[in-house]
This record gives sequence, structure tokens and C-alpha cells, in this order.
Amino acid sequence: MEIKNLSQNKFSSLIKDSNCESAILPLGSIEQHGDHLPFSTDTLIVEHISNIVSTKSKAFLLPSLFYGVSYEHEPHFNISIDYNILVDFISCICQSLSMHGIKRMYVINGHHGNIGLLQYVGQNLSSKYAMNTDFFYIINYWQMLETGFDHAGEIETSIMMAIHPNLVHMDLAKIGLDIKRQESGSGYKLGTNMSINNPAGFVKFTKNGIWGNPLNANAIEGKKMLSQVIEKISALITDPKFR
Repeated sequence: MEIKNLSQNKFSSLIKDSNCESAILPLGSIEQHGDHLPFSTDTLIVEHISNIVSTKSKAFLLPSLFYGVSYEHEPHFNISIDYNILVDFISCICQSLSMHGIKRMYVINGHHGNIGLLQYVGQNLSSKYAMNTDFFYIINYWQMLETGFDHAGEIETSIMMAIHPNLVHMDLAKIGLDIKRQESGSGYKLGTNMSINNPAGFVKFTKNGIWGNPLNANAIEGKKMLSQVIEKISALITDPKFR
């Protein structure tokens, strides 16, 4: 169901005869993930999840977007797109899909910094393109996890070990911001809420760009996390309330 590999005839028959009405767009980022994980970590994770979910839910899978809003990682490496451009870019994708028979699009998001821009896509579709407000949905994959979340820490590293072990270099892994210890301090919570997504805000808090402890990561736990996320997202997308 990868839409990039379909022909016009195949696409038309799926729309007409197979009741395929939804599309999934994996959205990630290109940004630092410490010395042990690749810049593309966020995208690779949601790409893997989206591929399986699209099969389970009989949805078209769109090519991944590797670029997001990652200014908070300055001065460490990131490629960031102005949020207005991304709002319009994703809106144009939605409009095109709608014109060709797709009734819903789900963005499966892998980067926390993208949350702000995604909240405006629905508004943009309604005001600029006069599209139905139930066309566009956002799913932040980490919200499906029973554990907490991190950045290049135990969770992301475990997931990457499960799906792309060749890209994980544990000999270079370092402990970052101690989440559990910091969460007990109200100043930490206040500061995080106020400024961690500001330009250079992330590194201000984490110092080395890592949130959590990647040294505790393992592939078995990563596979469990992925199964949990995939099951929950598949159930959500196939829920009759969203049809």
C-alpha cells in the first residue's frame, strides 16, 4: 500500500473496490541524537511503525517527511523548516489526497518539536482550503507508550536497536539528563514547560543533547514497545468513530 509504488489503475481500483479511504504520513526530523544514534532516528521509528500500521488498517502509506522543526537542538546539528512552510506543505498534501478520494489522513509524528505546527494544520485546511475538519488527525507515537519518553535515552535507543541495530553505536553512548531525578524538582518542571522547545533550549537542559540513559537500552524491550505502539495506533485508526 505504499502510494509511491502504485499505478493510476491500481490506485483507482483500491479506492473504488477495496474501501481504502485513509492515508498515513510518517513525520519525523533530522536532528542530533547523541553520538550513538543517527540524525534520522525520529523518522526511522515512525516510518517503521507506519509501515506496519498501514498494512493492518488497509491505509495508503505516504513517503516519509524527514524534516521538522528542531531549532531547540541548536547549536547541535539539525535541519529545521519554518513551521508556516510545513503547515502549508502538509495542508497541500491533504488537499491533493482529498481531491483523489482519500477521506482521512493520519500523521504519525515522531518528534516532539512538531506538535506546535501540527495543531495548526486542521485550522489551515478549514480556513484556507474549506476542507472538512474531520479529514486530518495527529498521532504522537510516544503517547501510546506505557513508559515515559526520552530523547536518545533508554526508550529511543531500545527501539532503534530493535529496528536498525546497525545504526546504533553503543560504544559511543553517554548518560544524559537524569529524568527521574530531575522530575522531583518543581523548578525543573517549570523550566521545561517554559523553555525547552525554545531555540537552543533542549541543550540548555540536557547539556549533551541526551534526555535519559541509553546505557539501559536493549532490543527486546524495544520490540515490546513497538508492539504496544503498533497495536494501539492500529486500533485507533480502525475505530468506527473515526470513519
